[in-house]
Amino acid sequence: MNPDLLSKKQAIHYALCTVLTEEEAESALNNWMQSISTSASLFSGLNLFARNVCETYGKCGRHVELVQAMSRALMTGNFKPEVSLFKPAPPLPMIADTDESGEEELFMQEISTPEFASFQLMLLNLLNLLTQHNAEVGSACREFLMGVVSNLPWSDAQQKQLVKLLKTGTTIQTRTYRSGQLKVLLNHLAVWMDEALGNSLAESITRHAIGETEKSQVAIAYSPHEFFA
Repeated sequence: MNPDLLSKKQAIHYALCTVLTEEEAESALNNWMQSISTSASLFSGLNLFARNVCETYGKCGRHVELVQAMSRALMTGNFKPEVSLFKPAPPLPMIADTDESGEEELFMQEISTPEFASFQLMLLNLLNLLTQHNAEVGSACREFLMGVVSNLPWSDAQQKQLVKLLKTGTTIQTRTYRSGQLKVLLNHLAVWMDEALGNSLAESITRHAIGETEKSQVAIAYSPHEFFA
């Protein structure tokens, strides 16, 4: 087994142990290993797997928590078993405006790249549509994305401006992103939506969000279709 997959297996085991006993987690983990052996993506079928696990072991009502925990586990590849994944996560770092920790940000020049402007509106449209569909799903999606952003190999400033966007709905761009970085984040979101909503509804919401984004001037400079090409 390659080292990366071994790390993911261990992380999934820790996530399962927050809901199941050690023996149950071992059995469920074997089922997960069998399912991914025929899948092109570790995320494929994750929501269904979590639902089946919770139904099998009498943990009904916790499958959303479990799929979030497993998604975060796959992103990071490592979780300490003593950490409960269902307790509220500690506050993520916010962009400070006036205190000493934010002194560096005061001297950062505000910029606005066409790609980020289009991405920002596209993301907010997706989150708004998800929340309209189901407030709990919208909240879970924000939590998932903050976990992804915090664990992607981006600079601190790149992470902070996106965390602020997810938490408040607005942000100040002070850093650019390399080609493809923002597309990667939306690809993670697309996988999550497929698992949480099903492919048909996820595609419908995405098309609607793209359509709403295309109505804005930002889409002229950078089409939202580029993020899904």
